[in-house]
Amino acid sequence: MVKRYSTPNYLKLWSVIILLMISTGDLHAYLPKARNLRDSTKTPPVPVPKINDTRKEKPTFLKNKLKLGFAPFKPEAIKINKQAHSSLAVHKPPAFEEKVLTDVKIYPNPVGEYLNLNYFLSKDVNMTIKVMDFLGNEVTTLLSQRVRSGEQNNSFNVGTKLKSGMYFVRFVAANETVVKRISVL
Repeated sequence: MVKRYSTPNYLKLWSVIILLMISTGDLHAYLPKARNLRDSTKTPPVPVPKINDTRKEKPTFLKNKLKLGFAPFKPEAIKINKQAHSSLAVHKPPAFEEKVLTDVKIYPNPVGEYLNLNYFLSKDVNMTIKVMDFLGNEVTTLLSQRVRSGEQNNSFNVGTKLKSGMYFVRFVAANETVVKRISVL
């Protein structure tokens, strides 16, 4: 059996909420006309001042008003002599080392009968080029020898060595590795 109410419960609830708001003085925040009913002796709220960064050595990304997600690099200072606090050594990052293997290009992709490789070596190194399947198993080794510096162009017949599918070509020169994905038709 369903009970029937003369006034719905939500209306009773809203009337109680409004009566509480009137009694506490919070009604002016919700009703524009109720603002005129407030006591006119109250002063308006004071705006909060903006907080500025007053550090002398402010990071550059704050000076330029750039919003970056990281802080600038600062080298660590380590004390050399515990008695003399003025002598500090600064750790600097290691010098930029030039990459040995750059500009690796494989064409055509998808591969048909022949696979053409183009890459640049900055110095003479032992070079290994291997074809791997998706599980990381070595399928074939295309090149494993000492290669002179400069631009290199190689062409390999892979039509008989590789079945149709997706493969990775892994270039290893000195301690650098570059992996490219190919698909074979």
